[in-house]
Amino acid sequence: MKKRRFPVPIGLPIAVVVLLILGAVANPIISAIFTEQQLSTNVILSAIPFVCIFAAIVLTFITLVAFVANLLNHRISPEVYRPIELTLIGGIALGIFGMFQPWVFIAYRVGFFVLLFSTLGFILWSHVIPKGVQHAEEVGSVSISEYEQSHS
Repeated sequence: MKKRRFPVPIGLPIAVVVLLILGAVANPIISAIFTEQQLSTNVILSAIPFVCIFAAIVLTFITLVAFVANLLNHRISPEVYRPIELTLIGGIALGIFGMFQPWVFIAYRVGFFVLLFSTLGFILWSHVIPKGVQHAEEVGSVSISEYEQSHS
């Protein structure tokens, strides 16, 4: 019987949960231990909950990227892959235009979200390998002595 392999490293979701718990627990603990004066002068202490939760969000996105890439790699035809990629690039361009145009404020707000989601989508989609595309073999490490022997 073949062993089932998890599509993402199991450590990523575990790290997300641990960081979320640390972020939720850190604020009351820090507030109980340190005075308001100490917290106002020591920004690092105040930033600990934010950093934990932000790291959890980033790791959640990394987990999503790994899962989607593992799920879709070599299953999407290039005829489907390329238009989606171009749509995401177009969304990035439209988002930038919306954010930097000086006429309509609502276009700034919409442009921000179009840029945000198009960029996140492009990062995710760029990790998917279309059907028929082969990756070049990874180059391993080479020692100096191996390099000198091959070039002498």
